[in-house]
Amino acid sequence: MSRGGGSLVERLDILWTFVCLGGAVLGLRLVQLQILESSEYRRLAEFNRTKVIYQTAPRGRIYDRNGVAVATNQPAFSLIYLPSKKERDSDLGFLAEQLARELKLEPQDVLDTLQQAVREETALRLAENLPPRTMFRLSELKTIYPGVDLIVEARRYYPFGPFASHLIGYMGKMDRRSWRTLKTKGYRVDSWIGRIGLEAAFENELRGRDGGLRMEVDAQGRLRRILERMPWSVGSNIHLTLDAAVQKAADEGLRASATRKGAVVAIDPRNGSIRALSAGPDFDPNAFLSSDPEVVKAVVSEVQEFNRAIAGAYAPGSIFKLIVSAAGLNEGRFSLDDSVYCPGYFEHGRDIFLCWEHKGHKRVSWLSGLTQSCDVYFYRMGLKTGGALIEKYARMFGLGTETNIALKGEKRGNLFGPAARAKSGRPWYDGDTINLSIGQGELLVTPVQMAVVVAALANRGTLWRPHYIDRIEYTEGRPTYRQKPEKAGEVSLKPEVWKSLVDGMRLVVSSGTGGGARVSGLDVAGKTGTAQNPSGPDHAWFVAFAARPGEPSEIAVAVLVENGGHGASAAAPIARSVIMAAYGIPEKKPESAHAAVRPGAGVRPPVLGVPAPAAAPAGVLPAPMRAR
Repeated sequence: MSRGGGSLVERLDILWTFVCLGGAVLGLRLVQLQILESSEYRRLAEFNRTKVIYQTAPRGRIYDRNGVAVATNQPAFSLIYLPSKKERDSDLGFLAEQLARELKLEPQDVLDTLQQAVREETALRLAENLPPRTMFRLSELKTIYPGVDLIVEARRYYPFGPFASHLIGYMGKMDRRSWRTLKTKGYRVDSWIGRIGLEAAFENELRGRDGGLRMEVDAQGRLRRILERMPWSVGSNIHLTLDAAVQKAADEGLRASATRKGAVVAIDPRNGSIRALSAGPDFDPNAFLSSDPEVVKAVVSEVQEFNRAIAGAYAPGSIFKLIVSAAGLNEGRFSLDDSVYCPGYFEHGRDIFLCWEHKGHKRVSWLSGLTQSCDVYFYRMGLKTGGALIEKYARMFGLGTETNIALKGEKRGNLFGPAARAKSGRPWYDGDTINLSIGQGELLVTPVQMAVVVAALANRGTLWRPHYIDRIEYTEGRPTYRQKPEKAGEVSLKPEVWKSLVDGMRLVVSSGTGGGARVSGLDVAGKTGTAQNPSGPDHAWFVAFAARPGEPSEIAVAVLVENGGHGASAAAPIARSVIMAAYGIPEKKPESAHAAVRPGAGVRPPVLGVPAPAAAPAGVLPAPMRAR
């Protein structure tokens, strides 16, 4: 009996112990909730009766080198909806019809959005970037539907429309892939981000910190009052090296060309800063910000994001004769006085190669050969120089490698020569050297590469990494960033060779194929090029630099008009306009802008007796133009 009684007491003691422990745990939890974490739970309770409507902060402005704003912000109105828990379907249907009429949307789509807001008990944006007229009409609905409201935000605005569009880029809504990457950096699922160009490359610098309105809502979700205005923080301003006047001339020149396709790159030879970077066809980045979804959809389907200035790879044609000349003259493979007779064609073994001038240039030396872009002269001098040496100098001038401009998508082109051919296990022939001598065959370059090349000719040897940022003025106390010029390489030529190249290029413009680029009062030196294209009409090239007499050159430019035909007539006048804008010279109609332009100058016709090569698919390298 005593043994059983003792056992019962022990069990009661154990039970009592657990009760005490449980009470202690509950007591500690109450202390934690009521004292230690009271502020946190008050905050959560506060959020349960509030809604936050975010307001997009202004992005940093983008200026040209003279302080002209080329990308800024404008106030824009967004329509928001704060759902009520007791919203009736009939009311939603009526509201959806009214909103759809004003927003030019399908009523069912609007109704679906409103019902989603009710189900999820969350505020939603119904429309953004509303025009003032639509905003005023929608404001009347606020008196009928308390959950409907309009807020003011900042929206990107490009005051010059399609201006340097491929360089500046455009804004777009966050997609799923971007959201996965950026959601931890303060972005919202409906945030706008830079898509291409410097809007994308400098997204972190340009974006601001969004503000918003914290609003009190009642149990039915209706807006009662604004509890707090959270200020936004503006993004950092970027100042470019771009010159708005020069860029305008480049853009307009391409738009006025026969095909509207191509690129213009203008560089300051003294430091590599970009004065203009244009690619066509261009686009108006404002169209991506339209409140009409059909407009945005149409723009997205039509816009070509391909930036021909940095990603278009083309045969250089006769502008490559400058590098052939540098190699041959500097290495003593031929001299300025070496002359050849041009009958309009060149026979090499059983192969026949034509000159663009079917009647021939008769007796020519280097200076007249460059001035008149005589193919036969450069066939012969190319063979004297040799493919390996030409390839070496092309590499010295930066061909076959990226310029490392701070833009996505740059291509390196294709360096063509015996060493490159050997990597594929194929032999090199004299016919390859002949084609290479006039910039044909498998050699491919980009417009930005050729701008760097001609800038090096202007400054006598320095290859600059092209840059378009002058400075970034950071917000929140960070020091201003200033871009410093970066050397990408050096070309060492004998002084007399530099002088000969410059004298020859000046003569090309003053009395040769480049007469369309002459500018009164300036020393303009250039070279035309017309590059065969197996996939269609020839591409037109012109490279040049200019200076006031006795002063260093301030502008070097490369112009490509895709399928434009002759460089003399299609590309040189664009370069002329760019140069005049760089020096602040008013555009006038010249008496005879093309007086010295000879029809077909620089053209490389199909080889005699051999049919033109079949068009190759896009991206396929052209076959060597050798006749048998």
